[in-house]
Amino acid sequence: MDGFAKRTEEKRQAILSAAYDLMTEKQSRFTVSELAKQAHVSPVSIYNYFGSKEQVMVEVLNQMTEEQMNWIDAQLESNAPFEALLVDILKRKIKTAVLFDETVTKMIQQDPNWEQLASRGYASFARLIEYGKQQGAIDATLSTTSYLRYVQLMQQAILSDPHFSIGDMKETMEDYFHFFLNGIIKR
Repeated sequence: MDGFAKRTEEKRQAILSAAYDLMTEKQSRFTVSELAKQAHVSPVSIYNYFGSKEQVMVEVLNQMTEEQMNWIDAQLESNAPFEALLVDILKRKIKTAVLFDETVTKMIQQDPNWEQLASRGYASFARLIEYGKQQGAIDATLSTTSYLRYVQLMQQAILSDPHFSIGDMKETMEDYFHFFLNGIIKR
């Protein structure tokens, strides 16, 4: 990689890193100027590399999702214990839930590439479910499709509730994942 290409990639990554930090703090409620300042680039650079603030945010979420899928695949290949792996995945999901507000959620739902990425994410989760069945950690008599639908229903319930506040996302995710891991019966 020549010097120009290296500097270009470093600027792109600085913008993405700054966007992630801002999304963690403010979800979509930051300006291009704030992003440029945080990334130590000009606002023009953001438009040149990404076209818009929204495209920067979509790219952050795309990279984050790709990273998560690769991490899951690596954990499966290393024969990690299913229970520990599932808890780690759920903790990661809770941690990244703070990135989402209504604007971010609508934005990804309208992005044509997101559906393809989401499909790959579900395929990755399906591999995880099959792995759990093979390890005897989860009920092998239930279909993988049923597990996936359960997770989809959970996500849809959270996102479609008109009284749901994005500020409650972390607590809500923790509760739903508790239900997923333990059911509702006290043991």
